[in-house]
Amino acid sequence: MRGKLRASVAAMAATLLTSGICWAQADIDRSHAGESTSGAIIGFGTEFFTAFNPVTALDMVSRVPGFSLSAGDTDRRGLADSFGNLLIDGRRPSNKTIPLDTILQRISAEDVERIELIREPVPQYEMRGHARLVNVVLREGAGASGSWSARLNHFDGSRLGAVGEIAYSFTQGETDINLGLEAVLRGPRIQRHESLFDGNGAQIENRNDHEQRRYWEYIGTASATQQITPDTRLQFDARFFTWEWRRHQYSLVDGFATGSPMLERFEQSATTNYGSGGSLTGTLNHDVTDNLASTSTFLWRRSFYRDGAEAFEIYDPGNFVEAFIVVVDSDNSEQVFRQALNWTVNDRHTLEFGAEAAVNWRETLLEVDYNDGTTITPLDLPVADSRVEERRAELFVNHVWAINEAFNLESGLRYEFSEIEQTGDSEQSRRFSYPKPSVALTWQANDVTSFRVAGRRDVDQLNFGKFASSIDIADNNAVVGNPDYEPQRTWTLEAEVERRFGESGSFTFRIGQDWIEGVDDFISVVTPTGVFDAPGNIGDGTIFRLTWETSLPLDSIGLSNAVLDGFLEWYDTNIFDELTQQDRHLSNLREWEVRLDFRQSFPKLDLAWGWDYFWLSDGEVFRASEYRLEGFTDGDLDIYVETTRWAGLTARIGVDGALDRGNTRQRIFYDGSRALGVVNAVEYQSRREGPLFYVELRGTF
Repeated sequence: MRGKLRASVAAMAATLLTSGICWAQADIDRSHAGESTSGAIIGFGTEFFTAFNPVTALDMVSRVPGFSLSAGDTDRRGLADSFGNLLIDGRRPSNKTIPLDTILQRISAEDVERIELIREPVPQYEMRGHARLVNVVLREGAGASGSWSARLNHFDGSRLGAVGEIAYSFTQGETDINLGLEAVLRGPRIQRHESLFDGNGAQIENRNDHEQRRYWEYIGTASATQQITPDTRLQFDARFFTWEWRRHQYSLVDGFATGSPMLERFEQSATTNYGSGGSLTGTLNHDVTDNLASTSTFLWRRSFYRDGAEAFEIYDPGNFVEAFIVVVDSDNSEQVFRQALNWTVNDRHTLEFGAEAAVNWRETLLEVDYNDGTTITPLDLPVADSRVEERRAELFVNHVWAINEAFNLESGLRYEFSEIEQTGDSEQSRRFSYPKPSVALTWQANDVTSFRVAGRRDVDQLNFGKFASSIDIADNNAVVGNPDYEPQRTWTLEAEVERRFGESGSFTFRIGQDWIEGVDDFISVVTPTGVFDAPGNIGDGTIFRLTWETSLPLDSIGLSNAVLDGFLEWYDTNIFDELTQQDRHLSNLREWEVRLDFRQSFPKLDLAWGWDYFWLSDGEVFRASEYRLEGFTDGDLDIYVETTRWAGLTARIGVDGALDRGNTRQRIFYDGSRALGVVNAVEYQSRREGPLFYVELRGTF
């Protein structure tokens, strides 16, 4: 059945692509209100955004048709994969230190001259693997300015929380400075209901969990940019954060030993977790000649956190029975230096080449003690004390070739060398080296239609957290660290067609195939204390995906100044399960994903309203002795109304998670290996956090 569905969808994709070629061959006339079109680059003047009543540059970028802001993969170590799809005055802003949406939020809409949508590789801009970029061009002579926001949240359970931010930009001598401070306070309440059945289907437990959380965080940022000489520019970006997270949970568990539910035990736990960290990025840009530019970037990041001590206490129900006490400490560091040279050979060829070096490490300590009411005994866990250090170097070269007015070719090769050393409970050292080629061909068929075909090889960076063991007693889940864990490698081939229509409409259709070597999943590890799941590589797999993105003006159906943005993605995944000797889906990847975003403005009333909706189909997780089915039943619906009646101020009221009646999860526990199919127990869970109501004010000064 899956094969027939896949063939049908592929046939539909081929039809759409063929239709796109027909569109491309047609002679199309189009005029864009507030736009200047030049094929590869489309410019949106400030008048284009007037109907949306923007206050900041983020409001403007979020309304660019056919574009979604991406910060790059900032969770990965190093800088090569952290380049987002945003430019400001033709340059990429801070990498991995200050988020791109934060940077845009701090730029007043009044300081923006225009926004350019870059639809294909062009010599003056580096795409860094993105299909599209946005370049925010600032107005010359903009003076000092500031932005602020304040939001009051009402959580389910009548707890209040708040989010606030203030930022100020000014010039001191020859230096442009931006300072910012954010504060976050959250207090959600989570309710869970679980029913446990034995292998024969008889109910053995009924559990009600009540969990109250309290979280606060402070974030300070600073940026300084100086044009040292006409050819040299120096920029520093810094970020510091500190946070605390508290949780109190209690559970009432009914048993069915007598055939009827009866309170069997009471469980509770309380913890205070905290952490802090900071990062600093320094970037030096220097134009060596008119055709050769140098960019030197240094990144330093450091963070730590401590979880616990958290005691999971069990009572019967009035008397203390036992407790498990868990403490986790983690310390992380990242240091990277990247040197890149950009050589404009001529008006059709641009070369970028250079090198990157990094030293990263993580220390993790997991301690678990058992309290039987009389004595406290440490439990011996495998790979509980671990330090992982990576020394990595990468050479790279990228080439952009403007073949003619219609075709552009972007190609590149990165070669990575790394050594990973683990010490502590498990000690070993391993070396890796991987070539990572990439190529993308773009055909700008006309002003409104473009095609792109791309291929690349990607190597996932190892998650240091998977080298050490972890445990979640409240959820009955333990994972053993795996010192033999290797990075997942993926070859990707994809094709894309983009079509623009009307004044602000667009759609993008993408078809892609991934061939994965060493799929990152769970393997079973046998230790003297039992059989555990561990992160590991389970063989080779595939992912076939279809993606549809669209931005639809709704004036034609009578909704003036209204836009509906849509995203639909379908995955077909496959891997041969060595445990069961059968094909199955990949863990944690959902078959369907849907995102909808609607907004309608009423300029004469200085009023707007909108909603966005997010939904995922059920997801599967496969482990050595367990199977999980996770549901996102109702999806996530957010609704808001806002006004800009007062100059420089946006006031919004809204509700997030309006349909939150609870997500579901089913866990099947097997007696021994999942391959044997002998069910030991089945657990059904529903989890609800409830809707969040808020009032928000944003403005500039």
